[in-house]
Amino acid sequence: MDFHLQNVRTGEIVKLPPERALIGAAEHADVLTDDSPYLAALAVRYPTGWALFGLSDEGVRFNRRPLRAAQRVTPRKGDLLAIGESRFTFLAPNTAPDDESEAEEEGAPPDCFAYITNPDGMEECRAVDHDLLFGRLEGCHVQLSDTRLSRLGALLASHAGTWYIHTLSKKALGRNRKAVNHFARVTDGDELLIGPLVVRIEIRPPTAERAALPALTGSRERPPLSESSILTDLPASTDGLGGAPDPGSSLDILALHARGQQLENWLKKQPLPVQEPKSGLGGWLGAQRDRLRRFWLDTPETTSARSLRTAGRLDDAFTVLDRAIRTRPDGPELLRELYRLYEAVALLDLCYRPLRQIEKLAQARGTSDPWVFETLARLCERLGRERPEMYDRAIGYWNKLESATGQSCNHQKNDVMARRALHEGGYAGGG
Repeated sequence: MDFHLQNVRTGEIVKLPPERALIGAAEHADVLTDDSPYLAALAVRYPTGWALFGLSDEGVRFNRRPLRAAQRVTPRKGDLLAIGESRFTFLAPNTAPDDESEAEEEGAPPDCFAYITNPDGMEECRAVDHDLLFGRLEGCHVQLSDTRLSRLGALLASHAGTWYIHTLSKKALGRNRKAVNHFARVTDGDELLIGPLVVRIEIRPPTAERAALPALTGSRERPPLSESSILTDLPASTDGLGGAPDPGSSLDILALHARGQQLENWLKKQPLPVQEPKSGLGGWLGAQRDRLRRFWLDTPETTSARSLRTAGRLDDAFTVLDRAIRTRPDGPELLRELYRLYEAVALLDLCYRPLRQIEKLAQARGTSDPWVFETLARLCERLGRERPEMYDRAIGYWNKLESATGQSCNHQKNDVMARRALHEGGYAGGG
């Protein structure tokens, strides 16, 4: 089926390219929009049908529901895509009015593991149980503050039981030393080159792990949620502190917030680990432990919690993380997954504590984590809308990121000062 996009305001009709279309304000986008994210959405025509991916957590809505980064929906004739102030309707002019979409029912993809080697030689192992965005932007799942990596570099996504890698930047990515300009199927043993990142893929036959999730979490059996019900159950907005569930939502956000506050109060009272000696055998062993911790290895708890969160079972996901963190409060991978859970439902006031705890753990070990500095800076800037004192913290974290990476953050700091001045009703000039 061919798809066209019609601009609701102007009536202009744009035919989508036969393979895929990038939609957004970037100069290499196939469908350009004004006053929108750099890249807002990706429409892909797979062998089994079309899919539409969100590429931003701000200002993108599908049929009046938020379409978040790496969230996938199946477009059909008459669907409405809103990006900022622009509105587009999907048209299928070469199809009979009663034709159904050619997309097949989504099957469970095989288990996928990504071994990501960073420029510093450190390796991160990920169990890929949801679509992954690679890039420098805040919403990316694999994020690196390196200008060799595009703001949005690549998307690793599954469709109809098959994994695919998608190029999102102007530059092609590499798959087994061959260029990928749009998207390509990923198989076991493939090696991907995404900017400075080398990603080795392992794909294994599906296991019974998903069916065993209720037993892992100790929760009662629930039927899996459909794509439409996930869209309905998630909060309608991520702009405010905590957001607000849609009418009829099955998620008790207030109860989750209360449980999160209890865990936050517990974390505040936990002593930091004792720093290991810096010389001799003890110093060497401590350095090896720090190196291993830098891998951000996925654990059964983080994988289980991420799967439950993706399925919309937020209370079960929190139960898994709460139990694991109270047992092992010095696990940065658990704290980062807790942050992802809070961020997914816009509980921004709770997002600060797990990130701050990761920072404190790194300080206790005499190391620093640029990812947590940048994430805290952006979070504090968002919190500053309701708590102006957080703008100063945002600038402080941009300064820490500069010290850790040697890269200038003057542009980001000027943005923070401008937002603070607007909040105070004044004017801020760039320095």
